[in-house]
Amino acid sequence: MLVLSTSGHGSEITGGKEVEPHSLPFMAHVRSERSVCGGILIDPQWVLTAAHCKE
Repeated sequence: MLVLSTSGHGSEITGGKEVEPHSLPFMAHVRSERSVCGGILIDPQWVLTAAHCKE
């Protein structure tokens, strides 16, 4: 499980847990001006993520 969070009040994830850096090499951190999302590598050049993460 990868836990993503932005700084600031109200950004806590309930029930999440911290993981060691580089322990989930198939996970991706997708960041834009509007949101921070997670994704999973489905190919060396492709990341699958939720539709709302697209700008």
